Amino acid sequence: MGDSLKITSIVLAVLFLGSIGFYQESFAITSDQIKEKIKTDDSDSRPTFGLSHDKNRKMIDKGFSFNNKTFSISNNYHTPFAERPVILGEVNSFEAKVYAENNLKVQEFLFGIPNKGQAHLAELGIEVWYGLFGEIEEIKVIQKSNVIDIESVTAAHEKTKCRSRDKEEKCDATNVSMVFLEPLKAKVMAIKAIDYKNRYHITYLNEGFDISGDSLNPMPIKMIPSPTKGEGLIKVTQNEKYSNYWTTDDERTFEINRFGSFKQINYKFERFQDSGEPRTRLHSEFGGILAYEQDMAKRIFDSSKVISELPESHTIVVKPSERVDEKMKQLMLEQELICKKYLEDQDKQARW
Repeated sequence: MGDSLKITSIVLAVLFLGSIGFYQESFAITSDQIKEKIKTDDSDSRPTFGLSHDKNRKMIDKGFSFNNKTFSISNNYHTPFAERPVILGEVNSFEAKVYAENNLKVQEFLFGIPNKGQAHLAELGIEVWYGLFGEIEEIKVIQKSNVIDIESVTAAHEKTKCRSRDKEEKCDATNVSMVFLEPLKAKVMAIKAIDYKNRYHITYLNEGFDISGDSLNPMPIKMIPSPTKGEGLIKVTQNEKYSNYWTTDDERTFEINRFGSFKQINYKFERFQDSGEPRTRLHSEFGGILAYEQDMAKRIFDSSKVISELPESHTIVVKPSERVDEKMKQLMLEQELICKKYLEDQDKQARW
């Protein structure tokens, strides 16, 4: 019977008994007391990792931990969380501590979320399912590719105090460990809890985890049509996860667009091979002739073999003699005067 139906039944029973004269003090309760008794306020009684949903009151200390480093949840929707690196190939552990008034049914760890509020787009999800008595019944791994080694996944549970000052152990701590094999595109993480009335709560860890590096999984391979006429299909391998670049065995690089088509972006150009003898520098084989002649010259005389036997070098300073003496300077001046006089006479004749 649903909660709303329960309320309606109780109210009708009170009205009926009152109408026939059987009024009893036990039925003299307000609607707020009725709600409190049957707990119909779903939003306030759903699970939490940190604060109460009604008065934002702190209920849990250190609601999340990563590799034994604990952190408190300061906001039920999203908690500022400094980005943490995750090393591929090594065991990493995550733990969530939750208070579930109606018993914990599922504890989820979600990785690779693009933005807050997009938990449904997570690249990796690990679900720990609980039985009625708090025992772990099943571990489910949902991933789009081999992000983690499924064989490495372990989960543990214990009842614990929500806050250190509490007397009773009312919270459930779920710890999961796994080995990451390849990087994730997005960094935001979330923890999600579902109780046995199927009420759930999600808390996002803003900056999340930087799971990057060289993938330990083999890169995807595709066969695509070659741009070279007559070559047929060629094999290309993705350079790294999420990369748009793929490479062939002979190091030709292709870029894939959003439609799934490939375009070669690097070409190797080979110079045309000239025919005939290399008689000029423009001939394609001229460099080979130079190398051949250098080799022949070394065979005749290789200075590197005898340079150590040569005597020490010395410097000879030769002071050059002055080529223009005083007599030559005088003759040059005389010739300069004759030239000037000649030009002046030519100028006078032109004026007449």
